[in-house]
Amino acid sequence: MPAFEASRPVFHPVAQAVRLAVLGCTLAAGAAHSAQPASASAASATVQSYQIAAGPLGRALAQVAAASGVALSFDPALTQGLSSPAVVGSFTPHEALRRLLASSPLVLVQRPDGSYSLQKQPAAPVSREEASLAEVQVTALVERSAETEGTGSYTQTGPSRTATGLGLSLRETPQSVSVMTRQRMDDFQLETLTEVLEQTPGIGVYRQNNATDFQARGSTVNLQVDGMAQLTNGWYFVTSTMYALDDMAEMDRVEVLKGSSGLVVGKGGYGATVNVVRKRPTREFQASMRVNAGSWDTYRAQADVSGALNETGTLRGRVVASMTDAGSFRDHEKSRSKMLFGTLEADLTPDTQVNLGFTLRQREARGFGTTRPNQRYTSSGAEVAWLPGSFNNGAPWSGYEQQSSELFGSIEQRLAHDWTATLKFFHQRVTMDDMTLGYLWNSTTAAYLPWQDVENRNWSVNLDVKGPFTLLGRTHELLAGVGMSRYHSGLLYGSSKNASLANLGLVYAQGGGALLRPDFSNWKYDRHEFNQRQRYAYAAGRFRLSDPLQLIAGLRVTQYRQQDVTPTWWNYDMRETVNTPYAGLVYELNPNVSLYGSYATIFQPQSAQDEQGRVLDPEQGKTYEVGAKGEFFDKRLNASIAHFWMKTINTAQETGGFTPGGDMAYRAVNSATRHGWELELSGELARGWQVQGSLVQQNNSLSSASLYPKHQLKLGSSYRFDHGALRGLTVGASTRWQSKTSVSDSHNSLGQKSYAVLDLMARYQVDKHLSFSLNVNNALDKQYFSGVSSLGGLYYTWGAPRSVSLGARYDF
Repeated sequence: MPAFEASRPVFHPVAQAVRLAVLGCTLAAGAAHSAQPASASAASATVQSYQIAAGPLGRALAQVAAASGVALSFDPALTQGLSSPAVVGSFTPHEALRRLLASSPLVLVQRPDGSYSLQKQPAAPVSREEASLAEVQVTALVERSAETEGTGSYTQTGPSRTATGLGLSLRETPQSVSVMTRQRMDDFQLETLTEVLEQTPGIGVYRQNNATDFQARGSTVNLQVDGMAQLTNGWYFVTSTMYALDDMAEMDRVEVLKGSSGLVVGKGGYGATVNVVRKRPTREFQASMRVNAGSWDTYRAQADVSGALNETGTLRGRVVASMTDAGSFRDHEKSRSKMLFGTLEADLTPDTQVNLGFTLRQREARGFGTTRPNQRYTSSGAEVAWLPGSFNNGAPWSGYEQQSSELFGSIEQRLAHDWTATLKFFHQRVTMDDMTLGYLWNSTTAAYLPWQDVENRNWSVNLDVKGPFTLLGRTHELLAGVGMSRYHSGLLYGSSKNASLANLGLVYAQGGGALLRPDFSNWKYDRHEFNQRQRYAYAAGRFRLSDPLQLIAGLRVTQYRQQDVTPTWWNYDMRETVNTPYAGLVYELNPNVSLYGSYATIFQPQSAQDEQGRVLDPEQGKTYEVGAKGEFFDKRLNASIAHFWMKTINTAQETGGFTPGGDMAYRAVNSATRHGWELELSGELARGWQVQGSLVQQNNSLSSASLYPKHQLKLGSSYRFDHGALRGLTVGASTRWQSKTSVSDSHNSLGQKSYAVLDLMARYQVDKHLSFSLNVNNALDKQYFSGVSSLGGLYYTWGAPRSVSLGARYDF
């Protein structure tokens, strides 16, 4: 153990707060010291960009000193065994050095001649009030890393790799990026991915009974976990049950990149990419337990333990577990879920870090009505009476039991000249032994459908190298990588059988609760298989064309193959090699505000054929975006404005003719334009006042555009009282407003007028360990449709009415 550790209590937050307070006082004293020479003052006041990776403290200090030209001297023994966080962004040399030392027991001292030295931070007694102030300073420093846990913030200030693979701050990224932080999720009890995305700026959540779809800018959304793809299959319903209900207890944040993302995704939709980022083990011990009880007999428990597993902190671990037992506002609908997450992180050497982890999930759902909503009009245009919000067309026995296992890991190796190589892998398996479904198909018919041996396997491996290089007197950054992913989905599909409600002696208004379970043992089953594979190589770079101007460019080459065997409907064997380029310019007006423009692409394979039987080229989605981004209040507040255009190339359009095999023939056209703008604000407006808000407009030329709102407003805010009689109380509100949506057929239209939903929260911190919370969702009990559908008639899905949840949390 290094010598300085002997006098420093391990895992003691108050002692760390004292050291930070002393550091702040020392820096303030240095700034007020005698005047330094003009050249030294100019050097220390010059703002420049830094790209310093996390690593050994001594090496990072030397890099800043060399890059900025300031004089820094210290005894190497002082930094022996110490590490520093990454420093990414534009700072003065003084600020950059101070950030490197943020979590160390060392203090920066500025001499009269403008040079710097290091010394151990002296111990000093502080009052209780001073200790409290110091803890606030710790939070501000933690915010500089990518993790959002423990920051108390509604914004991310550290680097993000979601857009390009490069570690860019939100202001430096030339596309719209929204982040749902751990604090934002905790305050409003956003427990599942669906609940998180409901409050995420720019994301629309569309429900079709029990199935959930996510959209942005009028198009579909791609899903990732730690940058590794979660691939969807040909069964929209199965995909919805796999990911939309995933528990978020193990996650640190959700980063959402708007627009095309072919550089990091390859094949996918061009609305947005949702990257869910897991928590990492911490060096200091922390543990918490939380319990909640709410409406419809909903109960939840969660535990989270993290910390070092050896004295030096080179081996760290974390375990998170959650369990939920929930009813529903719909009759006979129930669900149970369990999640266990574990991860280990080890510093094998000062330059080698290994991470290995797993996630296990179990989920049971009953009273499942599948994708069939409530019918309002029949295919012939006849009206069906309105049904209450509690109506459920699924039978009480209808549903499934699902098991999911994930194994993931990474090896990060620091190379010479500040380059790093990272190898990541991810494997996921989701199974359901059987899914037995009974539900009301429409107002006159009941449907029965069993599936067996449902299995979905997804694995990915990726290797990349990145680092700085010098060209024409400037320092740039380069990233290059290769990888592959495979996805397999298979099931035994039992053909659907329908029965007349009149023959069953039932009426539609009785709901699925009246359906008896049939004997599925003699059902006919067909084997259905879906397979996807991607092999890819990519490169991206950040080039500093001048002090204020950066070019970010990249290219991904993807070899894609899809093989589907579905005896009931189709057989596909598609192979494509597609290039997806990326380019963006970022111009820094000042250290706080940047202007940007970008061009991004993505592709979707398609099976449509022309009249000669040739498969059409993949459909491509292109996104153009310009905007401005700002960081304010020492990067605690982010703001952005963006205007975007989107267009599809090679979209399939019917010709009226037929293929040689007798199927409908198509031709490729350039169509489906989208454009709009987004405003977003996230972070701390004033001490204790957190806010995240967005206003989005999207215009869409597609015939299905009316399914999604043209305008959308989301605003969430909380305020923490730090003084007076209300000290320890946090209150907040979140609202979601959207403009009208509708569907139509040749007979009728069914629409949802513009509406808003209001959620409220309150939390009282009894002491540093115990807190109590109250959350009220849809506080005004607004009645609305969470989706409308055209399915051989017009259908609607009710949104959830008011619900209340009480919770308690204990931090050890």
